[in-house]
Amino acid sequence: YCKTVVIVQDNLDICPNTGSFGKITGELKTSKGDLTNPVEVQLYNNGSMMKEVVGGPYSFLDLKLSQNYTVKPLRNDEPLNGVTTADIVKIQKHILGKSAITDAYTLIAADVNNSKSISSADIAEIRKLILGTISEFSKVRSWTFVPSAYTFADPTNPFDAPREQNVNFGATKETKDVPFVAVKMGDVTQDARASNLNAGKTRTNGTLSFEIDEKSLNAGDTYKVDFKSSDFNNITGYQFTLKFDASALSFEGIEAGVLNTNESNFGLNRLNQGVITTSWDARDGASFGKNDVLFSLTFKVNKSVKVSQMFTINSDVTTAEAYNVQSDVEGVKLGVRTDRGVVAGEVFELYQNEPNPFAKQTVISYRLPEASAVKLTIYDVTGKVVRVYSLNGQKGFNSYTVNKSELNNANGVLYYQLDAANNTATKRMVIVE
Repeated sequence: YCKTVVIVQDNLDICPNTGSFGKITGELKTSKGDLTNPVEVQLYNNGSMMKEVVGGPYSFLDLKLSQNYTVKPLRNDEPLNGVTTADIVKIQKHILGKSAITDAYTLIAADVNNSKSISSADIAEIRKLILGTISEFSKVRSWTFVPSAYTFADPTNPFDAPREQNVNFGATKETKDVPFVAVKMGDVTQDARASNLNAGKTRTNGTLSFEIDEKSLNAGDTYKVDFKSSDFNNITGYQFTLKFDASALSFEGIEAGVLNTNESNFGLNRLNQGVITTSWDARDGASFGKNDVLFSLTFKVNKSVKVSQMFTINSDVTTAEAYNVQSDVEGVKLGVRTDRGVVAGEVFELYQNEPNPFAKQTVISYRLPEASAVKLTIYDVTGKVVRVYSLNGQKGFNSYTVNKSELNNANGVLYYQLDAANNTATKRMVIVE
């Protein structure tokens, strides 16, 4: 057996009150004014938690008067939400004195190791999260909350700001408004989704292309893949997931090129899945020629293959994006240099649907090595098939728009599976009201 507590709350203030009671309410918003939810808001009385609600905004009703209470919001979901290499670029400029961060809440967001200062240790922690070598920050939750009424004595040193608010009730019935400012840890560019209803960052039409040379590889060989680019101009940072065929290639090492990368710029904890993540940033915008080797990866070849069939760039673990000196966000792609010019790698790949979560429609994209018929199956968490689409896929990039109205009023978590020739892949998506 176990002991538990059942808390019955009159959140809509329907039940009649027989005496005088107090009420505490408040909104939870980012410094930009975006409503934040879901947030667990705890209410303490004399050091003991007496109530907890999930909200944004929140309310505590029917509170005894002449009492002292403490309100404490907590949220610890999606640590990677809004955290990218662009944040590292901005923190690096702050540390070097090139562009100081002056906003108190942004400084709090940068202190992910809770040292009450901004240093290279914060950058190292953020990069580990981006690369997927850690799943969450080790010293802080993904969000923190500062009472809106708090005034920073020194906005350049805001790290001792309170994360809870004391509320004192008098002897007469009253309502206390206790709002908080929500801060997404690690997100100094302020583009995190405050709630599932908020959109993510907007991407420009620019694209940074990484390129590798086409070659036929023989089993038993050791092959060094040189990554180059024809449009590496004024780039301040990038990140992406590199997918390779783990049955055909075995990773052996990294070699620095003109970018001076090292193992700290790569996530190697998913090699058995054929996944390498990478994140790089520069103090200033960097530019290199099309024949400059940015970095190299070495592999042992297990079976005879072509390079174009072995690699692809996607956002499976680390979102594929790049940044230039204008702070614009660019897409990242992988091309293969052949006698016919640069072509897309001939690989099978299923991409994450966009947007996700979605309320009305979403786009599912995929890449095929050859034109073929494909089957797109959508099913729920129990394995029940919700919808099957029979499609004719073209060689290269394809996309298909799925409308919520086609999914039999399904909501919540769904899975979509793509079957084509000898390949199959599955991903998860979420439908919201």
